[in-house]
Amino acid sequence: MKIKYSLLYVSILFVLCYQCFADTLTLDDCILLAKENNLELIQAKMNIDNARAVRSEANSSYYPSLGLSSGYRTGGDFSDDVSGSYSSGLSAQYTLYKGGSIRAGSKIAKTRVRIAEENYRQKEAEVLLSVNQAFYKILQTQEQITLIDNILKRRNENLTLIKLNYSVGRENQPNVAQAEASLNQTEYDYMRAEQNLALAKLGLSLLLNRPESNIDIMYVEKTVQFLLLDSLIKTAKNQRPEIISEKSNREVVEAQLIQAKSNYLPALSVSSSYGLGGDDFLKQSASWSAGVNLSMPLFNGFSTSAKVKQATIALKQEDLILKNLENNVIEEVSQAHSDWVLGTKNLEVSSKTLEATRDAYQLSKLQYEQGRTSYFFLQQKESELTQAENGYVNALFNLRASGAALEKAIGRSN
Repeated sequence: MKIKYSLLYVSILFVLCYQCFADTLTLDDCILLAKENNLELIQAKMNIDNARAVRSEANSSYYPSLGLSSGYRTGGDFSDDVSGSYSSGLSAQYTLYKGGSIRAGSKIAKTRVRIAEENYRQKEAEVLLSVNQAFYKILQTQEQITLIDNILKRRNENLTLIKLNYSVGRENQPNVAQAEASLNQTEYDYMRAEQNLALAKLGLSLLLNRPESNIDIMYVEKTVQFLLLDSLIKTAKNQRPEIISEKSNREVVEAQLIQAKSNYLPALSVSSSYGLGGDDFLKQSASWSAGVNLSMPLFNGFSTSAKVKQATIALKQEDLILKNLENNVIEEVSQAHSDWVLGTKNLEVSSKTLEATRDAYQLSKLQYEQGRTSYFFLQQKESELTQAENGYVNALFNLRASGAALEKAIGRSN
C-alpha cells in the first residue's frame, strides 16, 4: 500500500513539475494559433493563392498580345552566289469578340477564387470545432482529476472509519476489504485520467502544429445564447461555406455553358504589324499592315452540341446537389440545436442530482458514524454520489461541445 502511494506521489510531482514549463492558453489563444499554424489551413490558403494566380491568367485575355521579332536569312542555288536578308517586325493582335467565351472564362476564374475562399472557411470551421472539442476534453479531464482526488480523500476517510469500527468489533473483514478495493480502483482511475490528460493535450498541440509544446489551459466561462431554430436554419443557409461554395459552383457551370455556346458564334479580332526588311542591315525598307478578322465556325463534328448538352445536364445536377446540401444543413442544425437544448437541461438536472446525492451521502455517513446504518448502505450512497459527480462533469463537457457544434452548424465564425 505504501508503494502505491509513493508511486502516486511521484507521478503527481512529475506532472506538476512538467506543467511548470507548459504554455498557458485560453480557448481564444488556441483558436488564433490554429488559424496561424494548422497545416490543413496553410494548405487551404495555398489553394486560394493558386486560384488567384489562375484568375490573373484568365484576365490576360482582355489585353492585346504584342510581339517583337528580328531575323536574318541566307541562301543560294549551290553556286558561289549567296544572298542574305534581314527582317524586323512588331505585331499586335486583340480579340474583340469571341461569343462571350472570354468573359465567361474570366468569371469562372473569379468564381473559383471565391470557391477556394469558402473551402478555406469550411476547413477552418472543421479545424476550429476540433480545437474546441480538444480544449473542452482537456478541461473535462482536468475536472475529472480534481473530482477523483476528492473521491480518494473521501474513500480514505471511509476506510479509516471502517477500520476503526472493525477494531472494536462493529465491522467485518469483507467490508474492510471492499473499502480497500474501492480505494484501489480510485487510484487506478486517477492514473488513467492522467494518461488521458496527456493524450488530450497532445491532440490539441498537434492541431496547433506545436507538437513539442506541453499545453496548459485556462478556461474563461462564456455565456452562449442561440436564437430559435428557424432563425438558426436561416442563418446557416446564408452563412455556411458549403452552401456558398456550391452556389459558386453553379455559377461556374453557367459560365461553362456560355463558353460551350460561344462556339456557335463568330469571333472578331483586329491585328496590325510594322516591319523592316532588306538585303542590307542598314538599308531596310519599312512596311506595315492592319486588318480585321472575322471567323465563323460551320461544322466541328457535333462537338459543340455535345458540350452544350453536357453543360446543361451539369447545371441541372448542380441544382439537385444544392437542394440536397440545404436539406443536410437543415438536418445538421436541427440535430445540433436539439443536442444543445438537451445538454442545457441535462446540466440543470445533473446539478440538482448532485446536490441531492451529496446531502444523502452526508446524512448516511453521519448515521454510519452513529451506528444507525450499515456499511452497505453507506457504500451505496457514496457510489451514487460518485456517479452524480461524474455525471455533472460529463454534462458540462457535453453542453460546451454541443454549443461549439451548433456554432459550426450555423456557419458562425469564431
